[in-house]
Amino acid sequence: MRGLGLCSLLLDQGLEQPQAGAHAAITQARRPFEARELLFHQHESLDSLPVICDGWAASALRLSDGRRQILSFLLPGEMITTGLLFEQHLHFSIDAITPGCYRSFDRAQLRAAMFASPTMFDKIALAYNEEKHRADQLITDLGRRTSTERISRLLLDCWDRLEKLGLVEGNSAEFPLRQIHIADATGLTVAHVNKIIGQLREGGLIEISDRALQINDIAKLRRLTI
Repeated sequence: MRGLGLCSLLLDQGLEQPQAGAHAAITQARRPFEARELLFHQHESLDSLPVICDGWAASALRLSDGRRQILSFLLPGEMITTGLLFEQHLHFSIDAITPGCYRSFDRAQLRAAMFASPTMFDKIALAYNEEKHRADQLITDLGRRTSTERISRLLLDCWDRLEKLGLVEGNSAEFPLRQIHIADATGLTVAHVNKIIGQLREGGLIEISDRALQINDIAKLRRLTI
């Protein structure tokens, strides 16, 4: 959503330009959040569409016995789901991973602006397609990929999205995910995640420390996901 100017990614520093006339009247509200805060409940009904402006969050499905499947990690500038443009109920919860903030945009006004602006329509369609692609990859992860392939692909997915946002410096980027997040996103145990990350580290491919991810051999890491 960065190109639409819907959400100030740098906390109201005025570093993005709104699209002229497309959504000037859209009602919006800004709300900060804390790390590990439950932002939205599974099955909650919303009249607005929240966009993460700063910080990391995750969408997740919770089973009745407390187990959790993380569906996607949400980065600055991303809608929590494009599905809220067409329905009111969330089918998953949204959990904050780090401190940050989000803006909620009135759904009816946003839809009207979307259909009035071909540029906005194309941007939102792209966001929908990317969301669907991540869902397809998750199905393939859980159904066919090995544990090494799952974790490697998750690291590369986060890396590629951070790079698009300009949040990669050299071969390092902020990475606040703990092993429990990776386990819940890949369907593995924390112990197995620890083992695989250790193997990737020993192979000289990555380094994860101090809330940062360093990729030392991205070509080799990509080959592990094929």
